[in-house]
Amino acid sequence: MHRHQRGDVLLEALVGVLITALLGAAMAHVAGRVAAGQHEARVANLSVEQLRHTLQMEGVALCDAGGTTIVAPWTAQGKQPVSVQCAPGAAVSLGFGGGANATVTAPREVALRVPVQALEGTASQAPDAATLVVGTRQVAR
Repeated sequence: MHRHQRGDVLLEALVGVLITALLGAAMAHVAGRVAAGQHEARVANLSVEQLRHTLQMEGVALCDAGGTTIVAPWTAQGKQPVSVQCAPGAAVSLGFGGGANATVTAPREVALRVPVQALEGTASQAPDAATLVVGTRQVAR
């Protein structure tokens, strides 16, 4: 063995270990981001289910109550206040054969709103984070 060849294998092994460590750290970072995304999606899904259930069970009676809460066991409080916004229903004029007309008033629109930041139970999110909205308004696409 020549003197200038000593340590080449050791140096190559060291570079290989370094590259493997970098790849492992990158994969751990990606796995952490995926887990955080799944957590956020799960919290939003559970919240939407509770908002829909509340809207279905209480309906326009929420307008008179002025507000409600949903169960949020992932937060320190355990419950999360929900703001309720109501809008009057539109009056629709219907025309029938023979010149007869009728005016019908649609039910009130009800919207339940919860800030996403409040659902996560942390203040680390941006203050302008989106608001989760579930309501009765039908939007034409």
